[in-house]
Formats: sequence, C-alpha cells, structure tokens
Amino acid sequence: MTTGAGRLPGVGAPAGDRSRAGGRAARRAFHSRRILPALIAALLLTAAGVLLAIEAISALAGGPARLVPYDRVTSWATGTAWKDAAALAASGVAALLGLLSLLAGLRPGRGRLVPLRGGDPRLTVAITRRGLRSAAAAAAAETAGVTGAKVKVRRRKVKVTAETAMRDPGDLRQRVEEAVRRRLDELDPLPRRGVAARVRAPKESS
Repeated sequence: MTTGAGRLPGVGAPAGDRSRAGGRAARRAFHSRRILPALIAALLLTAAGVLLAIEAISALAGGPARLVPYDRVTSWATGTAWKDAAALAASGVAALLGLLSLLAGLRPGRGRLVPLRGGDPRLTVAITRRGLRSAAAAAAAETAGVTGAKVKVRRRKVKVTAETAMRDPGDLRQRVEEAVRRRLDELDPLPRRGVAARVRAPKESS
C-alpha cells in the first residue's frame, strides 16, 4: 500500500464528514494523469514551435526556408468561401480534434494505484491494482469448494472466475461474490465496485 499525508481540513469534524473528506483527499492525491495525450500534445506544440522558429530566423536572414507552403495555403484560404465543402470539412476536422483533446484531458486515466476511502482526510491511502486483484482472489479462494480464482479489476466492477472440483457447485457463485464483496468492503476502494462471479466446474466426461 501507499500512503500520503497532507494538511487538509476536517480535524474535529463528524465521522461521516471525515470519511467523505478522506475519500475526496484520496481521489485528489492518487488521481491518474493522462500521460500519452499530454505527451502527444507537447510533441506537436514543440514541432510547431521549432518550425515557426526556423521560418522566422531564415526569413530574418534573407533566405526563407519555406518548409510550409504559405503561398499556396494563403491562396486557398482567400479563394475558398466558408460555405464550401472543403472549408466545412476542414473546420469539422479541427473541431473534432479539439473536442477529442478536451475529452482526453478531462477524462481520468487508468492509474496503477487505487485510492482507498479513509476516515481521516489528513491521511490518504492507496493500493496497487495488483494488490486489489490479489486480495479479491484470496477472498474467493478461501471460499469452501473453490480450488482457484482469477480476478479482473475494472473501474466499476470486479470480475471473478472461480474454479471448483464440484460437478454441482450449487450456490458457490453467490458465496464467492459475498466473500469478495466483504473483502472489498474492508478495503473500501474508490470508486466503489460491484462484484460479478462465475464458477467454472469440471466438464462431465462422455
């Protein structure tokens, strides 16, 4: 697990308020960043800056590099009306790229740490996704009748595949879900995740 301490408000507040404040603090502390979109945007801006610098310096030196065909672009822009299909298509593509960039920046990425809700907003705690999978798998494997378990952790759900040697597992699926749900309630990850389990029983020999 990973912890991080900070000076946050909430000292002396009721337990429910401290729990909510602790959850907000954990979300902020372990909020995942969208590294790939930021890297792509930074590379594009850097390339544009380098290109502009080359064009400006070469023009000042008396020999424009003309890496970008400005004359043709200017001629096309001045001779094309806004209602033309080409102008509308270019505007639509630019608007779509801007919208995708905005959504990529607003949507949280998938981090390796899962924040845990704490009772003290001054203390933020997180568990790795592998640790959360291991905890859920251990809870499923401890259920009577289960010989092994595999777990997938999604943003809103934990999916468990339990293996059993019993040909008639009965209510084993419900018991596995209850065991994993109890373990998740103990850890209290953010956001809260539902549990969906399925049982893989041995195939009957013909």
